[in-house]
Amino acid sequence: MNEPMPRGPVVFRARVVTMDPERPEAEAFAVDRGRIVAVGAADDVARSVPGARVEDLEGVVLPGLIDAHLHMERGGLKALTFLAPGAGVDEFIQTMHDTFDEEDDWPAGTTPTLADRVRGLGVVQPLLHALGITGVVDPAVTIDEMRGYQEAHRLGALTMRTVAMPYLEFGSVATPDLAAVLAHLDGTGVSTGFGDDILRLGPIKVYADGEALKGQALLDTPWDGSGYTGLQRISEDDFGTLVRFCAERGWGVGTHAVGAGAIAFVTRAYAAAGGAVRDRRFQLIHAYLEPGSATMRSAAELGVIASLQPSIIWHNGVGLREKIGARAETANPVRSWLDAGATVAFGSDGPYFAFDPRHLMWQAITRRVAGSDVPLAASEAITIDEALGAYTTGAAYASLAENDRGVLRAGMYADWALWSADPRTVPVDDIRSLRVHRTDVGGRTVHRSTS
Repeated sequence: MNEPMPRGPVVFRARVVTMDPERPEAEAFAVDRGRIVAVGAADDVARSVPGARVEDLEGVVLPGLIDAHLHMERGGLKALTFLAPGAGVDEFIQTMHDTFDEEDDWPAGTTPTLADRVRGLGVVQPLLHALGITGVVDPAVTIDEMRGYQEAHRLGALTMRTVAMPYLEFGSVATPDLAAVLAHLDGTGVSTGFGDDILRLGPIKVYADGEALKGQALLDTPWDGSGYTGLQRISEDDFGTLVRFCAERGWGVGTHAVGAGAIAFVTRAYAAAGGAVRDRRFQLIHAYLEPGSATMRSAAELGVIASLQPSIIWHNGVGLREKIGARAETANPVRSWLDAGATVAFGSDGPYFAFDPRHLMWQAITRRVAGSDVPLAASEAITIDEALGAYTTGAAYASLAENDRGVLRAGMYADWALWSADPRTVPVDDIRSLRVHRTDVGGRTVHRSTS
């Protein structure tokens, strides 16, 4: 659904969790022309916007969540392929779980058209809004996917605030080597941050190593007695050249780096980028297998974002225990990244991995993994407040939008969700059963339910 923008200011009275350290909770907030104009005590807010319509909300209002690593357009195509028409969010979650091992998002032997891509976005966005999600960072956007996002935006059909990270695959026909990648980026005439509040370019995406369960994560300590430490997908020289080029041309860099060895060499290369690291939101993506404490501190000091996905360790925890034993217990060290001073942004790598933010916040708190009754080491557990922060203020920062989103404060966009209860106060195992009754993006209601 996509209801029309209300005419004139509206005062919403509810329990409000703002994520603003200066005013963590409030009784009301007012919205006018897509932005929040007042937050605070109900009487004070009402006085600040005389004549405003007043609406009482049952439940708890939170800032809209931002999934900092979600392949939304591909998820839309997968929904068109596997999801029954008209299915709701619970069916969507189950269907994506049941098709986890499917290799194709789209029927084999065919290519989705531009219209198919827009149609898929029309299916998947409301389902994500039903989880309280108002923004995503799509972490590997191809040229065809960028066309899909742009067309949806042109048609007014893009309701999810989207940051698109361009992905140019090394070794492909279009970009066979580093020189071709640099020429393509240079020829666009744009860079990270270009766009508007609905569709914006993020950092580029690049791979430093491979997947952990395939034994491809580049580690410092060998995987086994053979001395094998993993797969390095780009040389340090080429990566250094890419980072320097991007820093000079205004591009950020988001790097898939799973293992300690990859995390370390990526961090060393980022150090040469200077202020561009903070300005253009350089990221370490995944960064979950044995990162060294000195590397984490160095990355945090540089301003590197730790883009982490509790979903991956939920799916991979048991398999990693089988591969590396006790070394798996501290995998996805969110606690250590936070303690190092890094900005942590939570995402899901959905729809391929679990993407329900209720489930993933619960996972980061409990350290539970699929297929086992034994959690991973509790030393890397975080609190519900920290998990919410990773989905709001942390993810907003990763989206180049910390001045507009992630917090309910006067001047920010009116991106919010009405939850059935406060996830900070319910028993931890109840977080997964909370419901989102309403979601607004820029003051426009994009999801409404009474269930």
